[in-house]
Amino acid sequence: MNEVRRLVHCTLPPELVHEPILHGLVGASKAVVNVRRANVDVEAGVAWFLLELSGPPAEVDRAQAWLTSRGVTVEPIQD
Repeated sequence: MNEVRRLVHCTLPPELVHEPILHGLVGASKAVVNVRRANVDVEAGVAWFLLELSGPPAEVDRAQAWLTSRGVTVEPIQD
């Protein structure tokens, strides 16, 4: 089976800081979600995380599209 690994930097808008975004992401796709780094400051309304998404290409694409559809800014990281 062909699998891919993609690193993405995700920035949440203030209105999503209190939402269970990662929980929703895991349920929305069969991609493996690995949190490599994160920073959440609830009081300031700031949150970002560096995710490693892996699995079949269609599932990794689905995971990235799900994040974007929820209002998360997703930027691919080249490694």
